[in-house]
Amino acid sequence: MIDPLEHVSSSALPLLVLDFDGTVCVGDGPVWAYANAAASFMSVSDGRAMKQQLTDFLDGTPESPRFLDGYAAVASLAEHHVGPAVLEEAFVRSRAAVAAGSVTVSAPVGLDGFLASLEGTALRLLLTNAPLTGVHESLAVLGLEDVIDVVLPNAHKPTGLEQLMPHFLRRRQPHEVLSVGDIWRNDLEPVLAAGGITAFIDRFNHGGGQAHVRAADFPELFPAIAQWANDPASFHHLYPLPIPA
Repeated sequence: MIDPLEHVSSSALPLLVLDFDGTVCVGDGPVWAYANAAASFMSVSDGRAMKQQLTDFLDGTPESPRFLDGYAAVASLAEHHVGPAVLEEAFVRSRAAVAAGSVTVSAPVGLDGFLASLEGTALRLLLTNAPLTGVHESLAVLGLEDVIDVVLPNAHKPTGLEQLMPHFLRRRQPHEVLSVGDIWRNDLEPVLAAGGITAFIDRFNHGGGQAHVRAADFPELFPAIAQWANDPASFHHLYPLPIPA
């Protein structure tokens, strides 16, 4: 069986790099599974307060502190009450719940058909910091298992993505790699630094960082990504500089 990374580096197809949580898998169910697992190690009052703050953040309450995403919010809000080992255990429990199918997940509207339309035109890589536990199960539930070519878990982004870029560029020009994600530092910055193309899902309107294209949700990015997949060189010339934040 071919190694997944070798599959990616040996292909000459343009490479579409997809983040998992917040990109391919949307909805706050996994975040709440993490929050509930973390709260189980706290007092009732502390757990209730943490979850209310998380609700405010996810709902976009103006007074809420800003976090990178829901997972970062849970980790930041809970760290005053529990240590890193407990947070790691809470995360593992949440991924097990996802794998067991007890957490509601969904895909962006139309993503299955969009990715299917790219078959043979771009190599569709799912690159996630999450462990493999729960990823394939979620892809099956989301109806995406047959439209993802390669899954690389435990990616340790952003450093891990930086280290992977030479493999991605073995048979590709930089503009033939496009990364889609909702955390700029993790998903986009290493690709941008290597000369690749970036598409930012800015759900929480962070605004920080540069991207060639950006939108509040993934479906808004479909037309631009399709244009890139069909002619990466032309896309690169049409968008010579990232859009300022």
